[in-house]
Amino acid sequence: MPDFFTAPAVQAGFALLIVCILIVAAFYLVSIFRDYADEDRENTAEALANLQEMHLKGDINDQEFRTIKATTHRHPVGPNTSDDSTATDDSSPDT
Repeated sequence: MPDFFTAPAVQAGFALLIVCILIVAAFYLVSIFRDYADEDRENTAEALANLQEMHLKGDINDQEFRTIKATTHRHPVGPNTSDDSTATDDSSPDT
């Protein structure tokens, strides 16, 4: 029986098994941290409300407000929610 574990094929099999276990553990840990990151994101409506509040306080100017708002609409941060505010189409280039 001791000769069984010294065979190169058996050692390679154990090494492969250990590598597979480590890969599965790594994927599990990444999925746990990814879930936390998804929960920390605020939805688009909350992000837009925070952006408008910053704009009203004067923390950001009109151009920054329009740029960030356009980027938010192109790449939603959270669940898809409709925005009922009056928005202009700022995607056309100024000529």
